[in-house]
Amino acid sequence: MNEADGRRTALSRLALLTALALYASIAITVVVAGPDEVVGHFGGGGRPTRLDPTGPFVLTMSLVVAALVSLFAATPALVRRIPIEFVNVPNREKWNTPELRDVLARRVGADMMFITAATVLLMAGMLVLSALGGLGEVPPGWVFPLSLAAYLALIGVSIVQMYRGGRYEPPAPE
Repeated sequence: MNEADGRRTALSRLALLTALALYASIAITVVVAGPDEVVGHFGGGGRPTRLDPTGPFVLTMSLVVAALVSLFAATPALVRRIPIEFVNVPNREKWNTPELRDVLARRVGADMMFITAATVLLMAGMLVLSALGGLGEVPPGWVFPLSLAAYLALIGVSIVQMYRGGRYEPPAPE
């Protein structure tokens, strides 16, 4: 693994672990010290439209987070095993050797960890907004759209870097 790949993988792993620790601490706090009910759905104007019991709501959100993390964590293994024709990368035919497929899987894995970290942070923010709503504190209507826009911008920049940068050009043989 080259130095840039190692650094990116380490930073992505740190981002994901940090996001998961933050989500877990928020989820535990909401279950232990939060309101009996949280907002299960906000309407278009940011007003609560439904309250849900806290425990089942947090469990459902946590299962969604676990499913997303599992799905994205499986991506490197899939990249190693599926036919190269199903992998959407530039110059895919050049990646079709066992050694290069391992490099590709590591790079995709690092990028997916970063995208997963951003997604977990969005879910943590949604959990905070739901808990605040359960306490009667309704945030301004612009908070969620702004959070979603920031998330989508972050994901967009990440995807553009994946496909426009030289990161997915196969390394030259040594």
